[in-house]
Amino acid sequence: MVHAVLAIIQKDLLQWTRRPLYFIASVLMAILILVCVGSTMSGADNMPFGLYDPAGISDLSKNLTATKRFKVNTYQDLERAKKDLAKQNIVALANVSQDPLEDSVEILTGGNNPLIDQQISTGLLAVLTSGTDELNLPIHSKSLVHVDFGLRDYISAGLVAYLCYVLASMNLGFSWIYEWMEKTYRQIVLAPKGLDAAIAAKMITVTCEASIVLWMAMAVTSPIVGYTLGHNLGGLIGVTVLSVFTFASIGLCFACVLKTIRVYTMTVTILGVSLMFVSGIISPIKAMSLWEQRLAYALPMYYAADMFKGVMLGTPADFVRDILLLFSWSIGGLSLARVLLMRNKATM
Repeated sequence: MVHAVLAIIQKDLLQWTRRPLYFIASVLMAILILVCVGSTMSGADNMPFGLYDPAGISDLSKNLTATKRFKVNTYQDLERAKKDLAKQNIVALANVSQDPLEDSVEILTGGNNPLIDQQISTGLLAVLTSGTDELNLPIHSKSLVHVDFGLRDYISAGLVAYLCYVLASMNLGFSWIYEWMEKTYRQIVLAPKGLDAAIAAKMITVTCEASIVLWMAMAVTSPIVGYTLGHNLGGLIGVTVLSVFTFASIGLCFACVLKTIRVYTMTVTILGVSLMFVSGIISPIKAMSLWEQRLAYALPMYYAADMFKGVMLGTPADFVRDILLLFSWSIGGLSLARVLLMRNKATM
């Protein structure tokens, strides 16, 4: 019994050490979780915070800066400050009343991101109550935009974008790799224009299948869990199809390079973890570290999530920018995959 157990352990260890890619992928996943998840959940140290106090009535600028929690941008023009807030250049705006008889501060947020509102409220409470016996200014808050959705709705919209990635990449990868290994496409790919036909057919089927699965999941879970799907059904369908198609295009590139199910699965899982935590799905972009913000803007998940939040929640979204960037990712992914497949035709 003991001898058999030790023999199996030895065999497993040998298999593990003989697969360096699998070992590297496992280590990389652990690193990404520790770095990305830890940094994201702990929040940023220098969130851009606006302050309108031209007369210098309060000492908020000094107190907020001293905490290293906020990076204070002072404004002399209140309307300009509100425009920066609407564009998300700042996460919140403190409007100090300039009337000597009205000693108060108004905290203004965008109103379309419950996570920001929650984090700003918590941060301000800690700042304004630490090291002081009493608040020197009464504070009240309001939102730039009034919304009727909660935190569950906000997170669910982002998770739908993440599911587009999961369903598209896993469906495309497993299907393509298995068929490539079993030489199912041999006659098709070697025929004139056969490779393009195979790519087109696979992209269409994967996009349709993954989209239908996601729509069914949303239809079932929305009434049970209680999150909103919004009233823009056409927009929701269009955003789903585009997002799934984009991630399927990217998945095809990885499938062409990795070629084995084990390594492909580990790779897309690692990418999925990093995408989920640095794309504004769990935590707001402006509440993350600067390097994470730059990474989020460079990845397609952020733009897919932006569109889903726009159609499901009605929040401001730059649909033209998002659509163009996702199309660019799709074209780039398909072009690269075709080049890789042309080089691998000899292995069919």
